[in-house]
Amino acid sequence: MSQVALITGGGGGIGGAVARRLAAAGITVIVADYDHGAAEKIRGKIVSSGGKADALSVDVTQAREVKALVTDVEKRFGRIDVLANIAGGSFYTKRIEEFTWSEWKEVIDVNLKGTFLMCREVAPVMQKQKSGRILNTASNYGVTGSALRTPYSAAKAGIIAFTKTLAQELAPDGILVNTVAPGPTDTPRVMGKESPEARKQRWSEIPLGRTGQPEDLAEAFYFLTTPESNWITGQTFHVNGGLVTP
Repeated sequence: MSQVALITGGGGGIGGAVARRLAAAGITVIVADYDHGAAEKIRGKIVSSGGKADALSVDVTQAREVKALVTDVEKRFGRIDVLANIAGGSFYTKRIEEFTWSEWKEVIDVNLKGTFLMCREVAPVMQKQKSGRILNTASNYGVTGSALRTPYSAAKAGIIAFTKTLAQELAPDGILVNTVAPGPTDTPRVMGKESPEARKQRWSEIPLGRTGQPEDLAEAFYFLTTPESNWITGQTFHVNGGLVTP
């Protein structure tokens, strides 16, 4: 039986690319997203390319929905080999004094709380298997900070620390936990908000001279599912063209 990967935010730019890459490697992919239509689109692309995939809805901020999702996947497939927590976003750019508590909490919940809830439910499944890969998603802003994105930067920094701690906790069970930290990436959401001039300005700041493609990130996620990464855990992989080298 092929490995099974559960991907949150799987209907988005990076999440969709990761889903397609893992499916191309023969992994059965569960594309989970708040936007079920977006998840279905990715599922359709995978299936039409000869891969195996299913699409499910989930709000990662809701504990009941997360539990129901993981229970359903385990019941149907018998295992979860890879959990990729990609659901997230910055949502707002505003000064600290302009943030409402509900806006701050929304950003923290989708990014950090959602990652916690997914890990909490999937960890016991992987512990029974004595194997598994958990891949969390941070950002270069979780290391450098970013003016006007205080909750997002805080959430992503939290994910980095959470990953380090969870890696130590789950290592005796044969579970590897790592973080991928994307730099500026040409996802549909970003492309819809950013002008060509702004993108060219970004290019000048990046040593490799371009913004990333979702496929660039997908390769990093894929690597962390392979036997070649068997002795790597608790690490943060910065995939940003050299923009940040901590």
